Amino acid sequence: MGSQVFFQCSEEQFREMLKVTLLEVVKELQLDRDSHTTLLNIQEAAALLNLAVATIYEKTSQRTIPHYKHGKKVLFKKSELLAWVELRKVRSMDDIQISLSQYSAEK
Repeated sequence: MGSQVFFQCSEEQFREMLKVTLLEVVKELQLDRDSHTTLLNIQEAAALLNLAVATIYEKTSQRTIPHYKHGKKVLFKKSELLAWVELRKVRSMDDIQISLSQYSAEK
């Protein structure tokens, strides 16, 4: 727990601090929501994943990457691409050891 700070301020100062704080919270929530619903085109998806556009097209034709079709246009949800990457995480030896330890402790 952080240290506590007490101070006196006018009602106007308090309202202004509260307003600034609430605006920051709303902005953070909006950014978080936007990052999960943002639709990306093929070039943006390739940049996000650090892959060539041709590789992205290949993965969409093989249906190995989550995507949407709107006519000939291919679109991607940023949150789904990030989840797709996360599913392909290669576990480190430390991760495997921890899992084994937890599994052994449960038995």
